[in-house]
Amino acid sequence: MTSADVNAWRGVATEKAEEVSAPLAALLRERSRRLLGDLLRPYRRAVTTTISLIVVQSLAALAGPWLVGIAIDSGLPPLLHDGDPAPLLGIAAAFAVAVAVQAVTTRMFVTMTGQVGQKIVLELRRRLFAHFLRLEVAFHEDYTSGRVISRQTSDIEAISDLFEEGLDSLIAAVLTLLLVGTGMLLLDWQLGLVVLAGFIPLIWLTVWFRRQSAHAYRRTRETIALVIVHFVETFGGIRAVQAFRRENRNAEIFSGLGRDYADASTHASRLIAIYGPSISLTGNIITGVVLGYGGLLVIDGDVKVGVLTTFLLYLQRFFDPLQDVS
Repeated sequence: MTSADVNAWRGVATEKAEEVSAPLAALLRERSRRLLGDLLRPYRRAVTTTISLIVVQSLAALAGPWLVGIAIDSGLPPLLHDGDPAPLLGIAAAFAVAVAVQAVTTRMFVTMTGQVGQKIVLELRRRLFAHFLRLEVAFHEDYTSGRVISRQTSDIEAISDLFEEGLDSLIAAVLTLLLVGTGMLLLDWQLGLVVLAGFIPLIWLTVWFRRQSAHAYRRTRETIALVIVHFVETFGGIRAVQAFRRENRNAEIFSGLGRDYADASTHASRLIAIYGPSISLTGNIITGVVLGYGGLLVIDGDVKVGVLTTFLLYLQRFFDPLQDVS
């Protein structure tokens, strides 16, 4: 768009995106952590219970591959050689218990996370509304109602999504990385070192994605805020718009802002399209290397087939949580 009005609105978005310097961003993160701690303080018991349930769920989920390996090395030989199904049936029963525990704990902590999250979001909405009421009239004249609406809707909804969908996944992902990584090293340190060597490019990818996505998602929030601002101001002052024949000009500005938001969202999607497949590709390459090297160890009798199977199953679970953590 070549319109001066559209460029002015885009300039606002650019200034908003660039005005957060590194020291200020660090200060804002620290204030956000303190605010989050203050909001969580009344629900410490529920948070502790939720984290405990996530730990139990993670351990139950990791018990499955371990039991599969035991079944291959200790359950199948008695059945094949002596016709004794008891060891295999016992392992299958333990596997069923682990699956049941995983299902029950998952439902419990997801329910608790949703309940606590909605209470926190409700309190945050209340505080935000009360804070706006205490501000001077001059603030509301400068800080348009559209931006206020954006804070109360899209920004708060992003926090709500964090509690409903992201927080439990984040905790479970961190635990999975720690437990699976430790488990693989305990199973076979040689294969574990192969995985850790492949972890170097994954760390680089994750750091790159965090840096790029933070800027991209901030950009999407700023652009959607400007869309809301322009919409509210246009129809809040519709009499003036119609009196000065500004319908076409405002529609033109709105289209430009809409395209800016679409471009920002597309850029964020491209980052995910790069990061996700890169993680999968790296994970598959490492899995192939582990399978080849582990197969040679099995042939030499240094590793049992069940241990290699458990290792490969753990390896699959090792890369999936990286996207949640990032």
